[in-house]
Amino acid sequence: MLTGVLLLAFVSVGFIALTVIPIVEKWLAVASATQEQQLMEQMEPLMAKQKAKKMGYLFIMCPLVLGGAGYYFFPDLAMYAVPIGIGFGIICPYFIVKSIIKRNQDKFQDQLIDALLIMSSSFRGGLSLVQALEAVVEEMPDPIQSEFGLVLAENKMGVSLEDAMQHLFRRMPSIPLQQMITAILLARETGGNLPIIFGRIVNNIRERKKVRQNLDTLTIQGKIQGVVMTALPVGFAFIVYSTDRRVFDHMLKSPLGQKLLIAAFILWVVGAFMIWKISKFDDF
Repeated sequence: MLTGVLLLAFVSVGFIALTVIPIVEKWLAVASATQEQQLMEQMEPLMAKQKAKKMGYLFIMCPLVLGGAGYYFFPDLAMYAVPIGIGFGIICPYFIVKSIIKRNQDKFQDQLIDALLIMSSSFRGGLSLVQALEAVVEEMPDPIQSEFGLVLAENKMGVSLEDAMQHLFRRMPSIPLQQMITAILLARETGGNLPIIFGRIVNNIRERKKVRQNLDTLTIQGKIQGVVMTALPVGFAFIVYSTDRRVFDHMLKSPLGQKLLIAAFILWVVGAFMIWKISKFDDF
């Protein structure tokens, strides 16, 4: 009787495994492919397609690597460290992509001053808008060279210049670029002195840059404090845990201690996020 029950249980477990494992594998494959496609779509405007694809593969490996790191460094807390590592591995790629996009947009905005001056000189020399954009593409480096080149390429393929400019704004959203596009569109419809308008936009960009630098100077102390307060608990715990693990025995092995560690981790993340948000200005 007992043998029959064990055999039935073994067959049932095997059947469930054969049924569930392919479904889980398929779901993971679909999720990985979806994430890879999204990351590639975000990265392709910034880099070559093959390089974006390689970075997508790297980002897909992040959950596995960080989950394995959690198991390796915290074997006593594997049931908590592995899911946390996997969660960070899923979230990290989006922050990395966002950081690269933000850095590219900031560089584009810094180059916009020179591009506006080149376009102003081109207009004074009697060149058309398309010729002025071509002059910017010839004389400026990336990213503004590739972005304006994409505008010209879309225009040559039949897309109206207005739509191509709006596509540029969606890729590189900023107030100075919006002012430039609005000035160009209004000048094409009603007329206007674009060199003078562009000169005012350049002055606005420079003034905004000065305000941003002043804000960065005023908030640098808060940012440093945020970095120190964020890194201090992690560094202290790592040093003590590496030196003498017995100090953490009560926290690691007792259910109450594990719950307190989880609560401390959540509060640490919330505190770090709030400190960073307080020290950051998104309106300039």
